[in-house]
Amino acid sequence: MASIKNVVLAGASGNLGPAILKALLGSRKFNVTVFARESSKATFPSAAKVIKVNYNSLESLTSALQGQDAVISTLSAVALSDQSLLIDAAIASGVRRFLPSEFGSDLENPKARALPVYAGKVEVQNYLVDKAKTNPEFSYTIVRNGFFLDWGLQVGFIINTKGFKPTIYGSGDQEFSTTSLPAVGQAVVGVLSRPAETANKVVYVEEIALTQNKLLAMAKKLTPGQSWEPVHGDLDAMKAASDARLKKGLFDDETFVPYIYMAGYGEGYGGKLEKVDNELLGVKRLTEADVEAILKPVVQG
Repeated sequence: MASIKNVVLAGASGNLGPAILKALLGSRKFNVTVFARESSKATFPSAAKVIKVNYNSLESLTSALQGQDAVISTLSAVALSDQSLLIDAAIASGVRRFLPSEFGSDLENPKARALPVYAGKVEVQNYLVDKAKTNPEFSYTIVRNGFFLDWGLQVGFIINTKGFKPTIYGSGDQEFSTTSLPAVGQAVVGVLSRPAETANKVVYVEEIALTQNKLLAMAKKLTPGQSWEPVHGDLDAMKAASDARLKKGLFDDETFVPYIYMAGYGEGYGGKLEKVDNELLGVKRLTEADVEAILKPVVQG
């Protein structure tokens, strides 16, 4: 399989996009183009070419993708529907590899795959797989990395330490996979550097497996003398409440976020990745000391 040289990143201004852009440019392996919406005011490093596109126009996307080898999508959840048109444009313009906006839970797990919050991702994946079957020159790679470690700690998603009253979901002892944003960027570089080995596959990456109770113990260690008052979170009750909100047509974070917690902390939902491709993708593991270094400024202010 021919090497990949010309790469487009769609969605480079969100939480994950900048880390992937930095990894692509830092590798010095690729000519990188960023797609930005016509209304975007975002700025990007001068080493990347920037093209304004209309994600609702097949013609606009197809024209912009001429001469490109691969597309990485980090489009946000609200823009997931844009990916089907982006896939069509990629095929029409001769793009050989497409990485959809996955980068999270293991949706090969049937219980996680059935959670309503992932319906858009499942739809895109099914569309992508079907297109690859009927277009032999076109291929895909799906990257699964568990929770974002650094972002998840900094914004209080994995464990919210504000007020020293974190919610511990379920038993708190359920292992879940985590990967930092820079490591996800390295995983993408690894995929594009190994096109034959990663064609039409799901690849998995994990820097470290953690539990909420382990994170709580780290937080206590980093704040000697501080009293902590963890609160129990009932995952089943949260999921039932989300199901009820969904039936009422309430499509918001209050409805969907509990499903993500269930995917990470719920037993049988595949929050802990069973196998990983770190070696293939060039991603190193982290130690608990590394995690403490990320957590320290969060809990100490």
